[in-house]
Amino acid sequence: MSSMGKVPPFRPFFLLASLDAIFGAGVWLPVALDLSPTAGPFAGAWHRNALLFGTIPAILAGFLLTALPRWTRRPAVSPVTLRLLAALWLTGRAASLLSIPAGLAVSAAFVLSITVIAAGSVIAARDRRNFKIALLLLCFCGSAALTARTLQADFALRMAIASIIGLIAIIGGRVIPALTESFAQSIGRRFAVRRSVRLERAAGITATCALAAWAVAPQSRVTGLACVAAACAHTMRLAQWHGWRARLPGSIIALHMGYCWTVIGFVLLAFHAFAPESVGRAAGIHAWTIGAVGTMGLAIMASMIRKHSRRPFSGSMPATAAFISITLSCLSRLLAETFVADIELWTTLSAALWILSFSLFLAAFGRYLLLRP
Repeated sequence: MSSMGKVPPFRPFFLLASLDAIFGAGVWLPVALDLSPTAGPFAGAWHRNALLFGTIPAILAGFLLTALPRWTRRPAVSPVTLRLLAALWLTGRAASLLSIPAGLAVSAAFVLSITVIAAGSVIAARDRRNFKIALLLLCFCGSAALTARTLQADFALRMAIASIIGLIAIIGGRVIPALTESFAQSIGRRFAVRRSVRLERAAGITATCALAAWAVAPQSRVTGLACVAAACAHTMRLAQWHGWRARLPGSIIALHMGYCWTVIGFVLLAFHAFAPESVGRAAGIHAWTIGAVGTMGLAIMASMIRKHSRRPFSGSMPATAAFISITLSCLSRLLAETFVADIELWTTLSAALWILSFSLFLAAFGRYLLLRP
């Protein structure tokens, strides 16, 4: 990868994101195994921030810097800009090893840079459809800055997660049905995804209300009702894509599964709002951060790599194993939230499966990220 100017933006950032995902969970494993109990508070905060403000921004940068020029018909970022962005991301990850606030501050600067680039393309193209992406990126940037100042600000962390789930709902709503329809037609099936405009609007409105309510008052019954409405709307949205009819390959099935985890997150948070003694708040959060973010992140990266490398969407054992592993990682973490489970055992297993899933992803696609096609 000696000539970054001649490679699409997703290649360096997807590679960095995958390595960071492995390293971020790897820092947590010794604590989970009780091999380094004194490092618990630092490792816990570092592990959380590594996912939210390290891995996820890298995935977003790789995807958006590659997709936005096509969406907005604007020029791609220059090679110099791409190098500077990669250097800024690496600076943030290095700084976080020395000081969590410093690392978060640099991460906020990185997200702000991506936001400015995205907003510039959207405004120049007068692309109203993508204004909401720029707005959610700005909210995400603000959450990183707030977390850097206070560290323990639960509102800032909820704001970050809500922004990410909002982006998943928007991007997933475009990518999943398009790839589902395209693949089905490529194998000779008469298949068309028909999307209801009213249902799309209802899904967007209910998700916005539920995410905003959860960020402000996570245990309110109003939040619970909003989450129920969002879960219902997004279940119907997912169903209208008819993924089960298309005989899809693993990477596209994983996109549907990742979106399904978004719905499950709304359901679990609704249960927590109405019956907090039976369902902990962490259950819904991990359904989103491990299930939705992890699965969708792997699947979107795999799909973009295959598309731009002109590789078929055929089955790949390491890729399929990666998608299965990330699903088991989320299920293990949810089991850790039950009253009958051994929390240390299931948390450790979840972290190990997370590391395995991204390692398998690199085994399947690493050569396409490192070598020129």
